[in-house]
Amino acid sequence: MLFGKTRFVAGLAMAVALNTQAAAAPPVFKSAEKPNILVIVTDDMAYSDIGAFGGEIDTPNLDALAKGGARFTNFQVSPTCSPTRSMILTGNDNHHAGVGNMAELLTPEQRGQPGYEGRLNDRVATIAERLRDGGYHTILSGKWHLGQGAGQWPADRGFDRSYVLLPGGDNHFGATTVFHKGAKYAEDHQLIQRPLGAYSTDYFTDNLLKLLDENKDAAKPFFAYLAYTAPHWPLQAPKEVIAKYRGKYDAGYEALREQRIARQKALGLLGDVPAHPIVGAKHWADLTPDERALESRKMEIYAAMIDRIDVNIGRVVDWLKANGKYDNTIVIFLSDNGAAGSAYDRVGTFDKDFGKLIADNFDNSLDNLGQANSMVWYGPGWGQAGTAPLFLFKIFSGQGGLRAPLIVNGPGVKPGLVNGSLTHVTDIAATALDLAGLPTDGKGLGPTGRLPVEGLSWKPLLEGKVKVVRGPNVAVGGELFGGRNLTKGDYKALWLNDMATNIDPSLPAGRWLLFNIRKDPGETTDLAASEPAKLAELVKDWDAYAKAKGVIVPKAGAPVGQIDPTHRNATGGLEK
Repeated sequence: MLFGKTRFVAGLAMAVALNTQAAAAPPVFKSAEKPNILVIVTDDMAYSDIGAFGGEIDTPNLDALAKGGARFTNFQVSPTCSPTRSMILTGNDNHHAGVGNMAELLTPEQRGQPGYEGRLNDRVATIAERLRDGGYHTILSGKWHLGQGAGQWPADRGFDRSYVLLPGGDNHFGATTVFHKGAKYAEDHQLIQRPLGAYSTDYFTDNLLKLLDENKDAAKPFFAYLAYTAPHWPLQAPKEVIAKYRGKYDAGYEALREQRIARQKALGLLGDVPAHPIVGAKHWADLTPDERALESRKMEIYAAMIDRIDVNIGRVVDWLKANGKYDNTIVIFLSDNGAAGSAYDRVGTFDKDFGKLIADNFDNSLDNLGQANSMVWYGPGWGQAGTAPLFLFKIFSGQGGLRAPLIVNGPGVKPGLVNGSLTHVTDIAATALDLAGLPTDGKGLGPTGRLPVEGLSWKPLLEGKVKVVRGPNVAVGGELFGGRNLTKGDYKALWLNDMATNIDPSLPAGRWLLFNIRKDPGETTDLAASEPAKLAELVKDWDAYAKAKGVIVPKAGAPVGQIDPTHRNATGGLEK
């Protein structure tokens, strides 16, 4: 059982180790030698999964990167994958970059409008285009999800070499099912066939290492983008890794949430603040023995997926060290959104017949879960254990959907740094370009230029020279599926979209809420009634943000959770 005294004490010991500052002075940024830049993105990984952020899953490689580098505890992304990935790769708001909504979920009023192309548009330049023009060799292995049409592939947007899954997801073992079939994979400009049985995390890492090998003796520095599809559902992992976690989660998601909160406090990542209670899931004590067994198995599989990510990141780090690249490589690790805690078989959350499709076509028996012919996700209980102590998860603009783990390691990064200031996903491009000594404006990029990067460089934060890059009067807004958020200083205005009521009918969807997220990061106490002037100030700021970015909010009651049938792939599977 995971939550016994011995294991908890060991977790606290790890917390002490991670908080120990390195004695040696950090290396400095070398102006004469441009650093290699490696960005690693996971798909739907929860904020607290890895050891360095309070998790119990075995993640020694990521924990080592965190200990030797910087951890950011207030890093904000979009509530879902492709909008976040558009901002990673451009440094621009997703509404400017062309992914104001996911291509699969565009509403009638959004379709065909600027910023809602469902792909990276030509108003923005990718970081790969900018770095390639600045003398970098650019490579990608993994998920793209930013355009499948002609001229929209990574090879068309600045990547010299790429092995890529073009749509948003696939079976992790490459198996053909009624849900996953016909997913497009490409090498540079050519469609390719992914090997059947190759596990996604291993496959994408193999291809990245192949591309790195091709360039290891070249004089050019590299920009590498490793974009995993794990741990996105369906929850699937090699049997031997799942077995490693057998029985570890038998105490349930409520116990796991409390243990992760305790470890975050021990690590110095979280103060004595209230945590939002779990919503939309039965109490563990109210589940039947069979239900508990099924739920425990889901989390065991999920943990195995995180474990396998860590092992593969270790392979990449080993390659960097073996080839003399590690000491001059900036590694940026993040998740693209909060945990995927939705119950996708609930009517109104996904396709209305989705539950029946799963039951009729997959073997979700306890012993078969996690294999190529199973289809399962882990739901609100485990999802909110993963986002502890935050509110909600992926799809929603609560902190649980917006806050992601972020690690930065490399030359010039102060070892052991923990920063809790507001940082944003658009900052990644700004930081990479700053470290590479390249401009962030739009000059010389395309026939008419492109929009300048709007994110802010973390270089002074990484060096430990400053504690914030955004002052208390800088507003950061966002919108997706009609959910709205505006963070400014200690406060956040939040508007939950209609899908929140599918999780819990009591959730306050469809109106503005106000929280002091410094004192109350779990968004437990709505201040809208007690501080109306502050709420009005933030709502005005959000209105200005929406106007500047060209936000088109879906009409109230629009089925934004439904997959548009025009975005099914050629053989009937869904492009997520």
